[in-house]
Amino acid sequence: MFRLNELIRCLSMGAGVQTTAILLKFWERYKNGYVIFADTGDEKKETYWFIENYLKPFCQEKGLRWVTVKNKHGFSLMEWCLKRKIIPIRTRRWCTQDFKIKPINRFIRSIGATRKNPIIQDIGISLDESHRANFSKTMPKYVKLEYPLLDAKLTRRECIEIIKNHGWPLPVKSGCDFCPYTKRKDMRELLAKDPERFNKIIEMEKNDRYYPRKPLIGTSPLENLLKNESLDNYVESEIMDTCDSGHCFV
Repeated sequence: MFRLNELIRCLSMGAGVQTTAILLKFWERYKNGYVIFADTGDEKKETYWFIENYLKPFCQEKGLRWVTVKNKHGFSLMEWCLKRKIIPIRTRRWCTQDFKIKPINRFIRSIGATRKNPIIQDIGISLDESHRANFSKTMPKYVKLEYPLLDAKLTRRECIEIIKNHGWPLPVKSGCDFCPYTKRKDMRELLAKDPERFNKIIEMEKNDRYYPRKPLIGTSPLENLLKNESLDNYVESEIMDTCDSGHCFV
């Protein structure tokens, strides 16, 4: 909880390159605030490893409060998809809203943020991705978005250098491992290294009420990758990697 007119900042931690760089360079911004990770329950295994081995220990060393928030229903994203017979889709980003933004906002309200006493929420969008920062976007009145990397004019490449100079390995791109913005070649890599997980994603896709008319990624069902689908002539959609909320891929 915080007092009236007390400035509180939180970092919306995606656990990717940009938000890791923000934490390392600007950690003092959150000394009386929070580092908030919205866990879908289906982040990449590498992301969970990076959090436990680097991000959480760093926060503990600096005396920062790490908070993990989850969907209010108690389901992981995949469990919710299976239950509802749906899959995440690019045209309606309900997964980001329900499993990232809403859990964070619910926590923010729980610590006392109000219209008169809003919390500052830092988002990890770098200078080269400034088009993702929608300053006109409607947000709850108890939240004010800020973009530390934009203010400091830092690019993703410079964020990488910040992490390397700290002696840390680079985190993988944040986001769940079956995000509809994922490329087919990345799913093929997942098939090679974790076929059990890949098959669970296929089960979720096939469970969708619109299967196979509306595949999860690309223009054909992921099951085709099991049949050695050629990617030689495959063209990625132009709208890939354009999720603009700033709560994923950071």
